[in-house]
Amino acid sequence: MTKTVTIGGSIVLATAIGLGLFLRPRRVAREELPVSTYIPPAARQVVKSKMGRHDFQMQALVSRVALLDDDGVARVAGEIFDEPTIARPTGDDELNRLLPARFFELQDELRQRARRLVIASQRHDHGAIAEEFGALAKGCVTCHEVFLHGDGAAPTNTEPPR
Repeated sequence: MTKTVTIGGSIVLATAIGLGLFLRPRRVAREELPVSTYIPPAARQVVKSKMGRHDFQMQALVSRVALLDDDGVARVAGEIFDEPTIARPTGDDELNRLLPARFFELQDELRQRARRLVIASQRHDHGAIAEEFGALAKGCVTCHEVFLHGDGAAPTNTEPPR
């Protein structure tokens, strides 16, 4: 009887593990942006090197905002604000001239949104935190569009669905 229970239990356990492995969620989302055909490879490398921490900062910011962690929001938004920026092109700066002008505008907007997010979190104003975070995230999406498609990217629809 003990042998039968052991074999039966092992079969049930093996079946459960097999089903768990078979039915586990699979990654379907992209983990990074597609390669831009608009921006030359040298300029893409400059942007990628400067934006390396941005992915982790945004993930942390989403978490801190959702958990109403005002100090955490201030810390992460402050890190985003303090990130070194890519300099606007100067007279002899050929590499940064390869980036669209809109990129530099969006970079400045990101810093200002991060600053406003720090201020809202210091006031413990969760409504303002949500608005500023939403605007900051929208700026990220717009910047990614510019990175992939240039200044002529289709405008993002700002109207909510009806």
